[in-house]
Amino acid sequence: MKSKSVDINQRIPLEILAVALHGYLTGNYHENYMLEQLRLEFKGENRIRKALRIIGKIITDNPMQKMLQEKNEEILLALKKKDDRNLILISLLNAAFPFSFHVLQIFGKYLSVQEMVSTETVLRTLSATYGGNRATENGLYSVVPMFIQAGLLRRPKMGIYVLNESFTPSSDISAKLFEESFVSVNLITDLHERSVMDPYFIYIKA
Repeated sequence: MKSKSVDINQRIPLEILAVALHGYLTGNYHENYMLEQLRLEFKGENRIRKALRIIGKIITDNPMQKMLQEKNEEILLALKKKDDRNLILISLLNAAFPFSFHVLQIFGKYLSVQEMVSTETVLRTLSATYGGNRATENGLYSVVPMFIQAGLLRRPKMGIYVLNESFTPSSDISAKLFEESFVSVNLITDLHERSVMDPYFIYIKA
C-alpha cells in the first residue's frame, strides 16, 4: 500500500471529472476551461484552484496513464454509458488517491457481511490507519458523496450506507480499470485469484 496520507479534502462533481477525462482522451483538455466549469460549482479562488489540482491528479497525472493511452477508444465508448462512466471515474479517483481506495475498500469489507454500515464505523476503521484527526474526517466526507453520485452506494438515511444493487456497469474496460486501480494502489504487478476476493470488488460482482 502507498503512503498513508489523506491528500484529498474536497468533493469533485463527477460531471466535471467526466468533462476533464473526455477532454484529456480527445486531446482537448484545457485548464482554463476546467476553471470555468469549477467556477460554476464552487465559490472562492483558493477552493477552485484546489479542485483543479485534484482534477489534474485524477486525470492528467493518474498512475494508470499507460492504460488510458492504450485503451483510449474503448474508454471513450464506455463513457457513453452512465454506470461504466462512473466506475471509470471512481477507478481513476482511487488510483490517484489511495485514501479514497481505502475508504471504498472499508465500505466493501462491512457491506460484504452486513446490509448497512454507519459513517461512525467507517471513520473509526479509517482512523486506525490515517489517524483520528480532522483531515481523515474531511477526506471521508469528500469521497463518499462521489461514491454515492457514482451509484456504488446509497444512503437510505443520514449516516447509514448500503450497496446500490442497481449499479450495473457492463463494459470490460470499466471493470479492467477498476481492477487496475487495485493493482496500482497495492503496488503489485498483476491481479491474482486471491486478490479478486478482496471486498473492494464487491461493487462489480454480478
